[in-house]
Amino acid sequence: MEQIMKSFRQIMLAICVILIASAFAGCGADTDSPDERPASDKIEYTNLNDNVSQKLLEDMLSGAGVSGNRIQGFFNRVDSFNESVREEWLTAGFEKAKPLDTKYDPYEMQDAWMAKNGNFPGYNCRITAMELFGDFLSAGDSTPVDAAGEDVLFMDEETLRTDPEALGGSSLTDFRALYSAMRAEDTTDVQRHVQAVREEWKSRGISFRENEEIRLITVFFHDKPTEEESILFVGHVGVLLTADDGTLYFVEKVAFQEPYRLLRFADRTELSDYLMGKYDVSWGQSTARPFIMENDELMEGWRPNPDSADAAYH
Repeated sequence: MEQIMKSFRQIMLAICVILIASAFAGCGADTDSPDERPASDKIEYTNLNDNVSQKLLEDMLSGAGVSGNRIQGFFNRVDSFNESVREEWLTAGFEKAKPLDTKYDPYEMQDAWMAKNGNFPGYNCRITAMELFGDFLSAGDSTPVDAAGEDVLFMDEETLRTDPEALGGSSLTDFRALYSAMRAEDTTDVQRHVQAVREEWKSRGISFRENEEIRLITVFFHDKPTEEESILFVGHVGVLLTADDGTLYFVEKVAFQEPYRLLRFADRTELSDYLMGKYDVSWGQSTARPFIMENDELMEGWRPNPDSADAAYH
């Protein structure tokens, strides 16, 4: 009898092992794993044109430790922009849309902005991110940055000459240290470019104050303006906030004369797909794919545009 019971236990144990293995095999075959799932065909965002979404963002910024003057200055500029364009071009609270769809024609929006603001360029992603994130960033001394290539910040600085308060108290020196283009190796290896960014930022005295609730998200582009030149530059940047329930919120200014956005994502891969779907669109080039830094590290969850035929190349 004892032998029978022992055999029974062994059989049951074997069945359990098989069931567990099958379950793990099923998970492993799931195409929705972070690296293999397709990009979402919808995003959820607001243009901060309503009190509810503004209060949500204000509470998260304040909770993360962003100073009151930076928050107030940011919302003053949000309201100023939204009042310069047609209400129907903006969301009414959070709305869902295809990632590249907008409710406006960018040229009509530019005309509307200029009709109210003249030749003032407005504010872009780099100025906006510095205004919100400046409390968590520091640069070294006031030594001018030896920027590579053409000055990609000339329009930014035109805005800052008119409205120096737009940086929320951060200095123009810090702004240049963070965003000026940098020399790069002529390679398509993203990991080598990530290391180059980290080393260059370190040489400029850039350091980040760790805060899990607020992070700087920077999209770097690799360019070869001439046969002899190879540079990295900040093509887009925004601020990532983590809510108490783990939901991610990304704050961005789409362009100088395009709206502010607060987007909601379940995880960083969704954020990566949104950004790479917009910016990782030049395939088969001799330069590296755009890549995303979270503070001074490659963002976990970053991947090339999954809709690219050569997305595995990075």
